[in-house]
Amino acid sequence: MIAPFQPHLAALLGEQLASGTFSRVSLFGGDRYTLRMSTAIECARVLSCAHGGGEHCRCPSCTKFATLSYSDLIIVSQRDHRQRIEAALAAFLHDPNGPWRNRLIQTIRIPLLGFHPILLEEAGSALQNTAARAEGMNNLLYELTAEGVLERNRAEEYVRDLRKTLKDFYSGLPKSTTVSINQVRSIDSWVHQTNISGQLRFVILEGIEQTNIAARNALLKLLEEPPKGVYFFLISEHPSRIMPTILSRSRQYLFPPLSEENRRSFIASYGLTESNYDSLRSFFLTQSGVNIEESRLLVDRLLASLIDGRALDSRTIASITAEIEKTNSCEYVLSILGEAIAKSVLSRRYVAKAVALIDETYAAGLLYNQNQRFTFEALYYRLLEER
Repeated sequence: MIAPFQPHLAALLGEQLASGTFSRVSLFGGDRYTLRMSTAIECARVLSCAHGGGEHCRCPSCTKFATLSYSDLIIVSQRDHRQRIEAALAAFLHDPNGPWRNRLIQTIRIPLLGFHPILLEEAGSALQNTAARAEGMNNLLYELTAEGVLERNRAEEYVRDLRKTLKDFYSGLPKSTTVSINQVRSIDSWVHQTNISGQLRFVILEGIEQTNIAARNALLKLLEEPPKGVYFFLISEHPSRIMPTILSRSRQYLFPPLSEENRRSFIASYGLTESNYDSLRSFFLTQSGVNIEESRLLVDRLLASLIDGRALDSRTIASITAEIEKTNSCEYVLSILGEAIAKSVLSRRYVAKAVALIDETYAAGLLYNQNQRFTFEALYYRLLEER
């Protein structure tokens, strides 16, 4: 699945998997949209397969991985998956009886696996409530998996039901954007339990560079000597920020951005003939309803206000923040606002403070708050105060 888009890495990993030299702890580093998560899942599938992991294998293990219903797999990935899910929903509607049915199910299950029963043992009531919503989503996905040939109207019903259930699920997501100490402890307990199923166990952790010191130390201890039959995949955008002791216990792979040709092929795999996107980021943003040009115009207005040191009127701010919330574009607007401020005529001192405030807003996990408009409005006035 990844070979057409990351051919060199696919060849290297394929050789290590075939020769039995694949590491028990792997670190996949690189920018977003370089297929790090997809590669980790594919490696786990091949490792679990008793028949060599061929691309078209239909053994019980590979069949479960096709929809991420493999019971001995945990994924902790608390980045916002909505853009990818929306793109997958569009591809599924384009061809509801093709490969995108399973790929849609897999795309949705990635965030759901953060609510694996093992991870809920020390969870509070709020997280338990979100887990109940995740279970409702899983039931809908099991129903979709069991469907035969889907007519167009039935596929549209599924998309409506999935979007409704996803909206409820998103509203209860935790604000944390990293791996917590409780999650590491739960994983530690799980991997050391007797494995009755006899299956290999896989743990995929994304964003470990953002963990606090307690979680890092617990993870380090866990990775020092992984239990037999357990494989860890660490995914990071900033490997240089990871503790050197954790880096030393993992085999590292750097994922380069997709070439222009491979990017076009990747977008075409969604069943779209239009592939005139300058990046995969813009593709996923557009598929999720973000108007990139409008977002840039909003940032231009905000930047002009900050440079002048004059607040926009309340009606204008309300209109801007409502649009951000409506399109779920807070993350994107924050990123391009930070870039615009950094390139502006504003003083270096102000730029440093402003970028720190924007990073703080992002790192605090406020992007997962359903009231994105209030989050962004508060940030705007804080940026003005610094002027």
